[in-house]
Amino acid sequence: MAAWGSFDYSEFIALRDKIERLKNFDLDAFCMQITRELGQILFDAVVQRTPVDTEELKRKWIVNRVGKNGSMYEVEIINPLEYAEFVEFGHRKRNNRGWVKGFFMLTLAERDLQRNMENIIREKVEALLNEVLNDG
Repeated sequence: MAAWGSFDYSEFIALRDKIERLKNFDLDAFCMQITRELGQILFDAVVQRTPVDTEELKRKWIVNRVGKNGSMYEVEIINPLEYAEFVEFGHRKRNNRGWVKGFFMLTLAERDLQRNMENIIREKVEALLNEVLNDG
């Protein structure tokens, strides 16, 4: 009768245990952490894009809410100053004599984040998987 040899299953068992740890991972907390980080990136970008000569407008940006709405994670960044919308989108000059162009501070910051968001999230998920599957 032929001998089939032996096989060491220990690495499969270790992988199973690592995957089990990932299965018990708090995914909701992980997603909230990423959402907070994305919110901070957006906040920093909008403050940086706010015109320098509007120092009060720069100081008034706030992260109003970070949360979950159904299956969506959301960040709300606001500026409570009445004229923030006019600086953002532009406005007519007094007496309807022309137009003051908007700066689109939040609009452009959101666009830039949207372009980079997939890569940012991918890096976070890869780091998590690397930590769990390679023991840190």
